[in-house]
Amino acid sequence: MLFLTSIIKNKTRIIEKDISKLENKIANIKTNLYESQLDYYYLTSPKLLKSKLEFLSDADYVHMEFSKIYLDYNHFLKNQKNFTKK
Repeated sequence: MLFLTSIIKNKTRIIEKDISKLENKIANIKTNLYESQLDYYYLTSPKLLKSKLEFLSDADYVHMEFSKIYLDYNHFLKNQKNFTKK
């Protein structure tokens, strides 16, 4: 009985260590994801894009209508098929 208890205890410790390592990895990935989202939102903000466009080109910046923004490639293809049918 004592031998079985020690085996179970050791396996439990190993599993707890693995869980702890995985929790640390998840926390790091969540942090990286959050930082990446912040970078994306900052770099794609309309104010920043407008300032970059004004700095890099002589053309005036015109806002795009929301209806012309595609959420993904499939949405774009679906819209193009509608135009071709018309």
